[in-house]
Parts: sequence; structure tokens; C-alpha cells
Amino acid sequence: MSEDNNPREELYRRFRQSLSRPVSERYFDEDELVEIYDYAGDISDDYVQTECLFCGARLYPESQALSERRALLYLDTSIDDSDKPSPAAGAYLADNPDVFSPIFDIARLEINRPEDPEAALEFLLTQYDTFNDEEIIRFVDLAFDLDQYKWVVENLDRLRAKISFQPVLSYEVMQEADDMLDNELMAKLAEELIENEPFAPQYWISLFKAQARMGKDEDAKATFDSARALAADEPDSLMVLVDAAYNFAPYLYQESFEILEGLKTENPDEFMYTDCQCALLVRSGASDRAIRLLKKYLKEHPGNQKAMRQLLLCNTADARQYLNAFYDATDGKGFDDDIYAELVNTLSVNSSSQSLIALLRRNSIDNTTENSDICAWAEALFSIGKFSNVTALIDGYLLSEQGKELIDMTLKIPLKGTSLAFAYMVSLMKLGRGDAAETFWNGIRPFMEQLIEDAPMPIRMSVRCLFTLADKMRRHPADDTLYWENFDMLYYGKN
Repeated sequence: MSEDNNPREELYRRFRQSLSRPVSERYFDEDELVEIYDYAGDISDDYVQTECLFCGARLYPESQALSERRALLYLDTSIDDSDKPSPAAGAYLADNPDVFSPIFDIARLEINRPEDPEAALEFLLTQYDTFNDEEIIRFVDLAFDLDQYKWVVENLDRLRAKISFQPVLSYEVMQEADDMLDNELMAKLAEELIENEPFAPQYWISLFKAQARMGKDEDAKATFDSARALAADEPDSLMVLVDAAYNFAPYLYQESFEILEGLKTENPDEFMYTDCQCALLVRSGASDRAIRLLKKYLKEHPGNQKAMRQLLLCNTADARQYLNAFYDATDGKGFDDDIYAELVNTLSVNSSSQSLIALLRRNSIDNTTENSDICAWAEALFSIGKFSNVTALIDGYLLSEQGKELIDMTLKIPLKGTSLAFAYMVSLMKLGRGDAAETFWNGIRPFMEQLIEDAPMPIRMSVRCLFTLADKMRRHPADDTLYWENFDMLYYGKN
């Protein structure tokens, strides 16, 4: 149904417009406010939901339907990233102990989980003769929250007998069947929903997903085509379809790629479509083609942060030229601070040395170098055998008071400092600069001796590595080139 022909959408828009006018001009009856609240919930408009309840409290203070929705609003408001309701939900229920209805009873069980969930669900089911749409949704959600999926499936017919509009229940249970990988029930419920509403692409997508996971390839292909046709004008639905194919139907990668190509043609600036195409190519074993696609996008959109990040994760040899264009396009700002820090860490962990070195070099031109950057930079250069670059990097900082202070601070960072010292000392020895390595070690040794006495075990072990290295330096001077050419204490050469 189009927005113009949707009464709930029109009611919602009228209420939304009224919020910019005086409160006295808001005229909505109780049933309208309930519809507005429920519709705003469907489209995740917390603002309208809240304002709707404020309006209802003024106009209809004794309304039980609106009181129930206040309980639901508190129930759905979590205090952090967990699913636990805020204390306000418990407080609101405690302040209304004499109010009984399916919603209030369900909310109480969500707040105070019963010791015998099955008995609590049985009591609720027998307590009320009928449930409206919101009540049945909340009832099965409660059951799922109580880990009673099996009970819901076994009592599905009893639940159906309590409601007038069956698709609401079918949809909720189908969604949970998806999470539980109950593909047979998921397919059965999807078919029921399609029979009731044959032109809804989301039901066809669910059916396709279930069939693909069951290995019914031919059925899945036919369902995929139907879903694709019905969702032709719905980019979000097409993306859900492509995601399902990506995860469960590799035999449909080409068709999925074509869908993304069509979406990209309509919106060429949106990186998400190119990103998904690259994921399909990588999964298909065509990584080189994926990289070419990324580079093509970056040539047309050099300032796109997400695309640049993805290319760096590919660790390509020519990342530097794309980084230069990226920094130029962003006026030297580069990545956001959080993304930059996460990216440096990820590239370090994945040993993506080419990208890491290119990123750190380019970032240092326009931005202040951090301690963690120096460590990551030295480690990356060391890992690919660029010993002269390691020494040039550290020597460059040691030439100035400010740089020397930064190195001194870096050396005192647990684990990172010992890693930097190791890379620098070994690089000096491999380049025949034994005197410089010994001087550097003598300078940091007092601090390391103190650290090995006081620090936790992981740090003491890393410091012990430096003392072992110093012993190697004493027994194998820098002119023992044969030894130092093959020295590989961290087994980089064994990867």
C-alpha cells in the first residue's frame, strides 16, 4: 500500500506536523493516538512515540491502552547495549500494581523472570480469551526471551485460536525460526504468509533463505527470482536478498552481482554496493578482480573513507598512490581518529606491512605522529626486512629533542616499547652498527632492569627478550655478519 493510501501513515504525518504547533491545537482521539504510537514504533521513531504518550497523558489520563504503551516504552528502553530494561520499567510497574492486562502481565514477567517459564506462559494463555496484535507479539517475544521456543511451536495452534489476524503471529514465529535455524517451520510459515500476501518480497526472501539452507537449490533459485522481481523497486529488500544469497547460495553469486550492479547504476556514489560486489568476488575466489573494482571506485571517489580502508586491508603494493589522493581529497585530514587507530591496529595484527607503512608515512605528513604509530611503523618495516628503514626512522627522531622525547616516552609503553627497542637494536646489528646498538642498550638498560623487577609477567617476558638479545650482541659482535644475517629470534622468516 502506498503512503498516500495508508491511513496510519497519513495519521502519523498529521501528528508529526502538529508537534510544531501549540499544544492546544493537537486534536486526536484515544484510538488515533494508539495507532500513531504503534506506527511510530514500526518505523523506529522514538520521538513521535514519546510525544504521543505526552499528548495522551494530557488528553486521556485514564486510558489503559496508552498506559500499556507507556509500560512498553519503559520496557524497550535499555540502560546500555544489553537487552536489560531500564529501572524505569520496574518503577512504573511497581507504581501501577493494580493494573492487569496482557501487556502489563507480560511486562511484569519480562522484568521479573519466572522460575518456571512454561507454567507462567500456560497461566497467561489460559488467563485471557483473546489477544490483539500487539499483545500476541509481546507474548511470543516473552516466550522467546524465556528460551521457550519449543513451547511456542508446540502450542502454535492454541495461540492461533486466540487472535483474529493470523499473519502477525506467523511472522513473529517465522523470524524466531530463522534465528533458531528451524528451516522447515520457517519455510512453512513463509508460505502461509505468501498465500495471504503474495506480493510482499520479505516473505519470499524468508522462503528463499529457508530453502537455500535446506539445500533445496532448484526451489531456492525459483524463489530467488520471484523475490528479485517483487523487490525490484525496493533497494533495502534487494540487499537483504543478496545477503541471503551471499551466505547460503553461492550458485546465485552472479545473479547477486547483477542486482548490485543495477543498484550501483542508480546510485553510483554509494560505496555499499561496490563493497558487496567485492565481497562476492572474494568469496568466489576472484580477489584480484575485487581489488580492481575497489581501485576503480576510489579513482572516481578518492575521498571515500570506507573504500580506502577496504583497499588498505587488501595490503596492495600501490596503496600509497591511493592514500595520497585520499588525503588530498580530505584536505590532509585522512581518517577519523577512531577509524585510524583501529586501522593501524588491524593492519599490524594482520601483518599487512605494505599498507601499514604507506598509511603511517602518509599520515605523518599532515598529522602528529603518536607513540603507537612509531611502534607499528618500526614493527612493519622490521617484519619485511627493511632494516635500514627501521634505523632511519628511529635515528630521525633521535636527532631532535622533541623526537628524542617521543622515543623515550614510546620505550616506556608496556610491550610496545620493548618491541620498538628489539626492532631497532637488531636492525642496527644487521647493518653492522654494533657500537650504536650497544650505546642504545646501555641507555635504556637501567629502566629495563627496573621494569623486569616490578612489571607483570607478560611485560617481564618481553623485557627478558631484550636481555637475551643484549647477550647475543656481546657474544656475536656486529662484524659477525654470518650470524646476524641469519638471526631470526622472532621467527619472522619462518612465516
